[in-house]
Amino acid sequence: MTPREERYGDRLYSHRNPGEADRLGALARVFDPYSFERLRPLATPGLRTCDVGAGLGTVAAWLMDACREQATVVDLDVRHLGGRGFHEIQADITEPAFTPGLFDLVHARFLLMHLRERENVLARMARWVRPGGWLVVSDAWDLGPASSPCAAYRETAAVASELASGTTGSDLNLGRSYPRPLAGLGFTEVGFAVDVPPLHGGGPLARFWSGTANASRPALVERLGDATVDEALAYLADPATQDLGIAMVTMWGRRP
Repeated sequence: MTPREERYGDRLYSHRNPGEADRLGALARVFDPYSFERLRPLATPGLRTCDVGAGLGTVAAWLMDACREQATVVDLDVRHLGGRGFHEIQADITEPAFTPGLFDLVHARFLLMHLRERENVLARMARWVRPGGWLVVSDAWDLGPASSPCAAYRETAAVASELASGTTGSDLNLGRSYPRPLAGLGFTEVGFAVDVPPLHGGGPLARFWSGTANASRPALVERLGDATVDEALAYLADPATQDLGIAMVTMWGRRP
């Protein structure tokens, strides 16, 4: 990494930052119902599961309830995961030697899109799935902001995306390439789905975008000025706003 680069969560969007749990919680409220819908046909009692990049642990908690087994959670920072009976592993999953074990179902949401080593990590995650087990991966497709009728929202979201790409290597359109990566790894019964939630002013998806803008506000203001960023935040808070944000593309496959 160059001096300006960092891992996702080192500084930008760190779990230590005030408001990060609220930002992640808003994202979970939007996308958890879609994730549960995709996992429900696969998550049966008795399965050993692993949620990679578990964040607040909402998906892991659902998996533990659905499978009636302890869920393993892996994250670079596990401070928001304690007290719910998970098997917690605090680790950097980009380390080539890291392996949490062998599982019947491995899940990761909005994780690979933030990793420079995403192809290598996906290949290693595939090896954590036992033969006959499932790998389920979700990432973003940035459908909404670029076509928004609000110029301030368009510009602020575009600069935030550029900032994430240049700082942490994030790709907010990684999901557009799915499900080809799983097929390329030899998985069978490969499928995918696209979920596009609406953005309502003041709602959870709008609050997620506002939290994202506030977390990187100094850099956004440097590029756009206070007035544009404030206009975008006001648009996201306005109850009359009806727009789009990110879509979630989920791919799944069975390891032969």
